[in-house]
Amino acid sequence: MMGRSVRLLPALALALAVAYPIRAQNLPADTARQEAIGRAQQAAAADDCAGVLGALDPLVPGLAQGDQRTLIQRLRLICLGREGRFEELAEVQHELTVAMPRDGTVRAFGVIIALGEERFADAADQLATLAASSPSSLNILTGAAVREISTRLQQSNALAVRNRMMIALARADWEPSDIPELRTGFAEGAISALLDEGQPDEAEGLLERIEQPELLSSMLVDRHYAPIWRAVESRLGPAGGLSVDNFARDKLGTYADMPTSDTALRDAANAMLLLGRYPDLIDMTDDVAVREGMSRDEVQTVLMRARALAVLGRTAEADRVLAPFMTLDPARSPEIVTALITYPEFLDETGQSARALETARAVRDRGASVINGFGMRWVDRTEICALSALGRTAEAGAAIDRLKPRFGENHAALIESLLCAKRDAEASEFALKAFADKDAGTELIYQFQPEGSIWGAGPSRLRDLWTAFLARPAIKAAFEKRGRILPRAYWPGAKPREIPRRPAAGENLT
Repeated sequence: MMGRSVRLLPALALALAVAYPIRAQNLPADTARQEAIGRAQQAAAADDCAGVLGALDPLVPGLAQGDQRTLIQRLRLICLGREGRFEELAEVQHELTVAMPRDGTVRAFGVIIALGEERFADAADQLATLAASSPSSLNILTGAAVREISTRLQQSNALAVRNRMMIALARADWEPSDIPELRTGFAEGAISALLDEGQPDEAEGLLERIEQPELLSSMLVDRHYAPIWRAVESRLGPAGGLSVDNFARDKLGTYADMPTSDTALRDAANAMLLLGRYPDLIDMTDDVAVREGMSRDEVQTVLMRARALAVLGRTAEADRVLAPFMTLDPARSPEIVTALITYPEFLDETGQSARALETARAVRDRGASVINGFGMRWVDRTEICALSALGRTAEAGAAIDRLKPRFGENHAALIESLLCAKRDAEASEFALKAFADKDAGTELIYQFQPEGSIWGAGPSRLRDLWTAFLARPAIKAAFEKRGRILPRAYWPGAKPREIPRRPAAGENLT
């Protein structure tokens, strides 16, 4: 566990260590030591951790406690992690915690060590302290490491600890270099946490970091956000147009400046989806290929391309876009997980039940090592819905029986499976049970949103099942306690929006 976590250090971490060089006046008088430290600093400048440690390791046993030892140990700290020397890493970090208790780099490694030892609450507490006391040192960490801490805390229902961490990260306004969009995620988490604490004013102040129209819309259907609904509505604008135009202007402008960036293309494709300009989306993503080792951004871009084709009724073309994902090895291409879950669902939604069943079972077999429990339950759902559509009731029932004990992993998947199997009474029992739990109930409210309220949504028989399900009085009453249907004033317009232009020099948008 330690190794996996420490490898989440970004390459720039070593440069941060070099930013605190050992000054000449602090060097030992021994010429050999001076030369060794000089070699270590040269190796650090070349991002050569083996060279750093090779030069410094022999010096440590002969150094007494003091400034010289502390400075050398600090230079070794990051490289011990990079080279996988985890036991020594913990020892050195502990030593430096005593010698340099306020040092941001030392504190950051305390987070990494706690994560590696699966002390997730401790890691979150240390991270919150780091964000408040030395926010620049957050850059020693990766977004992937912090996301793992957040996920593990959520899984263990340690929400108070997670909330403190999110608020601290949002206040520090950290944007991880490896996953920049987590800046928005931290703001979202902090907004929710601040509302829990009865601080709507600070929560509202963070809304300016939420640029995604879909995320703003999701806040408008969740009653947890009711204290800031007016502010959210102002950011969205009628038919969501204000937020869509702002998002599209920014992302299309970035893509024009960085046409070779996978992230910029993904965001530009998303902008076209939100603008309702599906042919433009298809045109701009024509060169993105499904291939081994593709990035998460590329996967998301391909999925948006398939979505646009499906909305236009070009389902055969969408099928040809998605099918190649089944030829890839999930172990070598872990970012394709979402596509593997999406493809059998797409086949089921388009009435290709036999293929959906075959594909879902293939995904389960091939993706077992990379798809988490939540995702795998969606695959189970697709299998059950396909079996039900094929009239194979007994097999569907057996699959439902296997799924029921795992209800907590994905509440919506079991309920949707029961709806597919026309077992609405049982679906009601499980839905009411989920609505009684705050987090599970929040998860469900998005399933009930109608097609017209969702950007880039095509016809869906699964969504129709939820719409009909909401007509049951007990379900509607439970739903209304947790959420609401998005007000029609904020539903996307039926026609494509014009592409918003950048303002010319000296021009503003008002």
